[in-house]
Amino acid sequence: MHETQRLAQFVAATGYLDLPQPVVEAIKVYVLDNLASCCAGSPTPWANMVGSVALESASSGPCSVFARDWTTTPSYAALVNGTMIGGFECDHAFVPGSCHPSAAVFPAVLAIAEREHLDGASFLAALALGYEVCCRVGRAATRAVEDVRGFHGPGTNAPFGSAVGVGKALGLEVGLLVNALGIAGSHGAGLLEFAREGAMTKRLHVARGAQMGLESALLAAKGFTGPSTVLEGERGFLHVYSPAPQPDLLLEGLGDTYLLREVTLKAYACHVSFHAVIDGIARFRRTHAYDPARLQHVKVVGAPRMMEARHCVREPGSVLGAQYSLPFSAAIALSRNIEEPWAFSEETLRDSQVRRLARNIELVEDRDRFGRPGGPVAEVTLTLAGSEEGFEVTNWKGAPSNPYTYPEIAEKFRCYATPALLPGRCDEIIARVERLEKEPDMADLARLLRSG
Repeated sequence: MHETQRLAQFVAATGYLDLPQPVVEAIKVYVLDNLASCCAGSPTPWANMVGSVALESASSGPCSVFARDWTTTPSYAALVNGTMIGGFECDHAFVPGSCHPSAAVFPAVLAIAEREHLDGASFLAALALGYEVCCRVGRAATRAVEDVRGFHGPGTNAPFGSAVGVGKALGLEVGLLVNALGIAGSHGAGLLEFAREGAMTKRLHVARGAQMGLESALLAAKGFTGPSTVLEGERGFLHVYSPAPQPDLLLEGLGDTYLLREVTLKAYACHVSFHAVIDGIARFRRTHAYDPARLQHVKVVGAPRMMEARHCVREPGSVLGAQYSLPFSAAIALSRNIEEPWAFSEETLRDSQVRRLARNIELVEDRDRFGRPGGPVAEVTLTLAGSEEGFEVTNWKGAPSNPYTYPEIAEKFRCYATPALLPGRCDEIIARVERLEKEPDMADLARLLRSG
């Protein structure tokens, strides 16, 4: 009982100095990964569309928009930057809770931190607490929100993480944080139907959650109220959105175990459910030279989740469809440098060799052998010139068991940022994020993200 209240109490009572050092180091990695994702998403048509709406609606304000020369309000900065972060399948995820705190929490907290001139330590605390609440709400709702009900999970839980992060950044006391959560609970949304056609709505879901959570905290700060049992109540979020909620998970290990450390980062710009397969292929290609045109057969055996119908479309009609497709993503990995996000493009979508490979990859579900905790996730077998090469994949890059170090995420950021930012600016951002707790004014760092 009183889970919403107790989460708010934890958030209000926890400051930067209360965070374990591994949590602080993880958040710095996530910040740089979010900026890498922004780089990949900033030139996309959907980011430009959302940006143009922001310009029409709020053409002035104190908040930076990534790789743009204009500023806007905190609300629209959260929306546009969130669309960029989540807009090209690069953003990190907490898989057990079907949530993306990356695009949900970071752009909202950054916008408020810039407006309020927060210092880096306060920013880190707000970001960490927003991440943690987002993960806990997602886990308590369970993946049934998505797998049974058909909501897009990350869109439903995003406002809670954003509201908490922004509320903490604003210094809201417990009662106001409860109201912020209560208001946010009426704004979670997102339907999985986008996967059928690769529609753009998926690019917007988490960003809209970031915007709505931010506005929920701003409304709470002005005295607007929300239900104090928004999470656990009979008609609260968990019971309405999930057919199998576990409210006890909201508070399990709170303050001792940080779920945010179990976030999965993406080494490739495609859906996280089959990253193990893509990583295995990428590793194989680093040590084996072959002509993709001579591949005679490719077989992928894996866990049930990666074999869902929405991930098995062989001839996608859009880039998003390609990024959601296991056979198409595997075909790109077999024939191109998939470590570069722009391997997913309209040109690749039309590539005859990639399409041939995607049509002919054999997919086999094996729930008895794959998908168990700690065990192998998939097996890939390649037949080339009559000979077979096979490998299992377990510990793929970016998984919680194989996390990015700060130097490794810095290299990813440099790769992704090269088209968007000047090299010298990249190096400065990397150095300043590494010592983020010493940053005197987040507005100075945010300005580095603009163009020009």
